[in-house]
Amino acid sequence: MQRPRWLVLKRRAVVPSLALALVLFLVIWGVGQLISRGAGKVPPQEMLKTGLEKTKASVSFRYQAETRLTSEGKSDMEFFSKVEGEMVAPANIHMQGTMMNTPIEFIQVGDSSYFKDQPSGRWVTLTGNRLADSELFYAELNPLAYFNFKDVPELKYAGTEIVNGETLLLLEMRPNLMDPFLELRLTDYYYKVWLSPEDYRLRQAVLQAKDKHNPKGGIEINLRFWDYDKVPPINPPV
Repeated sequence: MQRPRWLVLKRRAVVPSLALALVLFLVIWGVGQLISRGAGKVPPQEMLKTGLEKTKASVSFRYQAETRLTSEGKSDMEFFSKVEGEMVAPANIHMQGTMMNTPIEFIQVGDSSYFKDQPSGRWVTLTGNRLADSELFYAELNPLAYFNFKDVPELKYAGTEIVNGETLLLLEMRPNLMDPFLELRLTDYYYKVWLSPEDYRLRQAVLQAKDKHNPKGGIEINLRFWDYDKVPPINPPV
C-alpha cells in the first residue's frame, strides 16, 4: 500500500531536523569537553586569583544579589533581600529591589548617597556619606566585599556546568575572609563559584555560612554578575 504523500514529506522534513539537532548537541558537548580539559590544566588557585583580579579591575558590571536567612528544620528559607544593581568604577552604584519586604532604590555617586522615598517618589540626599562602604549592606551594595580573602585553605576545581545557557567553570572552596565584620557573626563559610572560561571573571556564586551564636541558623547569598565593562555612567537622580 502506498504511503500518503504528506507522511513522506513529513519524514523527509523530520530526518534533517533530527540530524541538525544531533550535530548541534555534539558541537556543544565537544566545546564543553575542550573547555573542561583546558581549565583542568590550570591550577584552581590560579583560576581564582586571575578571576578575582580581573573582576575587581572591571570598569563596570551589573549584579543580582539574593540573601536568605536559613534555619535548620525549616523547609523554606526567609528572604532578607533581593536586589539588582550596577556598579561603575571607582565606586558609583545604582541598586533597587526589596529588603525585608520593603521596596528600596539607592544611588551612590562620589561621596553622596541618594535614597528614594517610595511613598512620595522623592529622592533624599545624604551628602558626604558613603553607605556603599557600610558593612551592613555588603551583599546589596558591595557584593565583591565577600571575595576579599585572607587565604583559601580548601579549594578545588569541580568541572564545568551550564548556568543560564553558559558553560562555566565551577570552583568549590572554604575561604577565610579578610573583613573581620563578616566573621564577627558568621563562620564556616562555604562557596560555590562559577567563572567565565574566557577570562575567569565571576559569573555566579553561592555563599553559605553558619551563625556563630545559633548553630541552627545561618545565611545563604546568591550572586550573579554580567555586562562587564558595558554599563553607562551613573549620575545623581534628577
